[in-house]
Amino acid sequence: MAISPIQLVYAQEAQEYILWLVTILLSSASLLRAMRLESKDKDKPLEERQRPDLFAIWSIYAVTLAISLYTFLWSAFVALAHGIYVIITAKFKLTETVRTYLLVSLVGFLAFMPWITIVMGDFFQFLISAEKTKIKSSSMPIFPFLQMQLSQIFFDIDLRQNNPLNSLITPIFLILVGYSICFLCLTTNYKVWFFIITLIVVPALPLILSSAGSIQLSTEPYFLPAYLGIQVTVAYLLATQIYNESVSRRSIWQIIMALMIICGLISSKVSSQAETWWNKGMSYDNPQVAQIINQTSSPVLVCDALGNNYGNVFSLSYLLELH
Repeated sequence: MAISPIQLVYAQEAQEYILWLVTILLSSASLLRAMRLESKDKDKPLEERQRPDLFAIWSIYAVTLAISLYTFLWSAFVALAHGIYVIITAKFKLTETVRTYLLVSLVGFLAFMPWITIVMGDFFQFLISAEKTKIKSSSMPIFPFLQMQLSQIFFDIDLRQNNPLNSLITPIFLILVGYSICFLCLTTNYKVWFFIITLIVVPALPLILSSAGSIQLSTEPYFLPAYLGIQVTVAYLLATQIYNESVSRRSIWQIIMALMIICGLISSKVSSQAETWWNKGMSYDNPQVAQIINQTSSPVLVCDALGNNYGNVFSLSYLLELH
């Protein structure tokens, strides 16, 4: 994650997405830890059970869930992924772990209630307004989008969609991720791989199903939980293979890991020297726009307040030579 291009892109932005990843990691870790303690305690006498530790860890889950929801509303689908995992691993039985999880999740969502009322009010106001018919965002076909985003987890030099290098780079990382997922599922207990799969699939599935063949480019950050799950999967593959008993296989995977680190470092070098980057959205061309405006004598810039244009104009203002 320290050299992942997509993580570095959002880490440099004054946005909520990296904090969101931190809350996902903390809530996921606390959930798994609580479930592990519950599993160990169920066969022990009542007086020997680790109730104070369990209470503390479940409390951490409730707090991190609430913080995650306040950070980014899409956390509800991460919580749904956690719920699916807990219920299915309990084989649809109302076990003590399931009851505790439901109670703790309810506490987390209740803590979020003050803000959800504001969100719902703004949403209904948006539905009855005419603004929804005016705001349009650029889009691209769903499968090229997912392939491009998949490669940007590991290597990103801001290649455009029609760049021929994409047809060479994307399949390599597609094979790596596919093999990592298969390896995870074949070599670990279902309670391990099922957690990662739900984290990848559940938050991303609503975006894919609602795309109708093409997806809005502005929805890129919503896939961050899926990227996190993919990174964990690839990390597991590398961590097991670089200590493989076969010397030849160990050497191959050590080379692959070194190449992935080099890809991340190259991506960081390129992005650090670029004027703009793909995540800037409507502000991507601002450096070029500012250069044209600055070459004009006594220019007058006229803008409107539609959609995200406030932020776009604010960004542009830093590049203009004001007189």
